[in-house]
Amino acid sequence: MFILVSVLVAVLAFVLGTQVRSADATILDAREQVVPVYASVENRSVTQDIRIQGEVVIGDSYRVYAKRPEGTERMVVTKVVAKPGTEISSGMLLGTVSDRPIFCLMLEAPLFRDLHTKDSGTDVFRLQKALGVSATGVMNGQTMEVIREMYAKAGVLPPGGKGAGSFLKMDEFVSLPAEKSTSVVRTIAQIGTELSDDTPFAQLGFGASFVNVRASVSEADKIKLKEQTTVQTPGDIALTGKVVAISDFQSEGTTAGRPPGRDIRIELPKESELISGQIASVLFGAKTEPEKAVPTIAIRSDAAGDYVMRRAGNSQAERVDVTVTRNASGWTAINVKELEIGDEVLVSS
Repeated sequence: MFILVSVLVAVLAFVLGTQVRSADATILDAREQVVPVYASVENRSVTQDIRIQGEVVIGDSYRVYAKRPEGTERMVVTKVVAKPGTEISSGMLLGTVSDRPIFCLMLEAPLFRDLHTKDSGTDVFRLQKALGVSATGVMNGQTMEVIREMYAKAGVLPPGGKGAGSFLKMDEFVSLPAEKSTSVVRTIAQIGTELSDDTPFAQLGFGASFVNVRASVSEADKIKLKEQTTVQTPGDIALTGKVVAISDFQSEGTTAGRPPGRDIRIELPKESELISGQIASVLFGAKTEPEKAVPTIAIRSDAAGDYVMRRAGNSQAERVDVTVTRNASGWTAINVKELEIGDEVLVSS
């Protein structure tokens, strides 16, 4: 009888043991369960950005220094007309210092004296060409009338007054080389600035400034002429540049450590105040129009092509074939009619 009872107890214990599970076992089972994760189809711009560091190179520059006007004790900027990026032309007013004007003249040779009515010489001849009047080589009434009009527009009297005694004062004109096709104002002092013999009133630039970068072959293949770029400097200055030249393959690396590849030249805007030798970072990759996009990890592939798994109404996932157009920053732009913005696709399971 004792043996029978023992056997029954053992059988009952075995049956109960198969039905009762420990807390640890339950946790382990939960950890083994896979929970599918979905992400929504979004309407977003997927841009393939390329960032390359380069060096700023500027064209020739010219510093404009003011001369202390007669009857004044200090040189103070009293009016500013030109702004950074302004193109320079003959007769243009930059501004005034101690209420006297500073004009620009594009000349084949600099002025070397004050000019009065009836003065003659090669300097008069070149001045007349710069002003667009008949080039006689003699300081005549027509030439002096143009000079007086320049002063009138500036709101100041010409030296010698309005009448026949007016003349051209060399100190109030900046002589710039006529052969420089592109001349712009790079910097100009603000109103109230006190100038000295060592402090320029303005800095002018001749020719475009640009950034040179070395791109690898794969990077260069994605960069196009006339492409708009973003140029950034350590001082958080951001400018819009334009690709103006792409060289042939260069077999040697650069002194900055860039590998063989192609040299890319990015032209800077006229108003750029960057200095030669400054390090700049160039961001290539024009923004694209927003389109359907999914996280890149949602894209699957097999022998039939690329596809995603869309969440169906019964919480199951169904295959939808897609065409991949580009990848960038963890997102993939896709071309597909069967998917709508907001549909959910499987990213892990």
